Amino acid sequence: MKPECGIAVETERFPGPGRVELNVRSPALGRTAEVRLLTPAGWTPRPDRRWPTLYLLHGGDDGPACWTEHTDIAGLARTSGVLVVLPEGGRAGFYTDWRRPDRRGSVPDWPRFHLDEVRPLLERRYGAGEARAIGGVSMGGYGALVYAARNPGMFAAAASYSGLVHTTRRGVPTLLRLYLRSVGERLDAMWGPRHAERARWAKRNPYLLARGLAATPLYLSAGTGVRVPGDRPAPGDRLLERLIAPGSRELAARLAELGVPPHTSFGPGTHHWPTWRRELIRSWGFLMTALREREAGSAL
Repeated sequence: MKPECGIAVETERFPGPGRVELNVRSPALGRTAEVRLLTPAGWTPRPDRRWPTLYLLHGGDDGPACWTEHTDIAGLARTSGVLVVLPEGGRAGFYTDWRRPDRRGSVPDWPRFHLDEVRPLLERRYGAGEARAIGGVSMGGYGALVYAARNPGMFAAAASYSGLVHTTRRGVPTLLRLYLRSVGERLDAMWGPRHAERARWAKRNPYLLARGLAATPLYLSAGTGVRVPGDRPAPGDRLLERLIAPGSRELAARLAELGVPPHTSFGPGTHHWPTWRRELIRSWGFLMTALREREAGSAL
């Protein structure tokens, strides 16, 4: 198909009602990536109708399909009148611009891919509107907040579910290094050594970018590491949440100091889908209200 915005749609599939699957060739990534769309009732791929759009980012060692496997996001999209975008973010891409090649051999620029290639493509050809919100789990929660912080006003709201939102907090760089190593990547290839690349790390840390988040209504959720009775366990889900959750609480406190306290949901829960599924439902009204308000403001 004809390239747009430097990005080319290589395949377009409609596997079932309310679902579109795209494979796109991305100059920003230097390779092909996947983008899935969950469409509202009445949607057709035409440029003359705009829909409020929610971007949902997946976590590490996962992909776009996780949202439909673990939540009823397809049903929510269909009944709420929103277009939900599930883009690929790499097994450990961290929604950032890399310094050196990753294990697939290219130097990916994930922000450019999502915001400068995928977003305009969807707005031109698939009915995505300028009323946008963004959310994500774990690594995706990090991505949602750093995208909102570095692009004030682009999103009507942002939500982080157990996001890794304070990347220089004590112990977190080591956690990042160990995780990247476990999937065959190198932290130095992503951001470089922390002490030699302080400015680079700081510009990609949501906690240190708190002032940039002041313009965006936020929903921050994090668990205590205590599993809710009946939740299915996962390896390390309690420990990971205990290590990562304090960053969300510290960011909430920092935003309160700046006079823009976020909506928070801090309570029992772990670093796993049973917790995130509940938080998606709890935050849904918050996200939909922000989208409707932005849509109404754009119509004036």
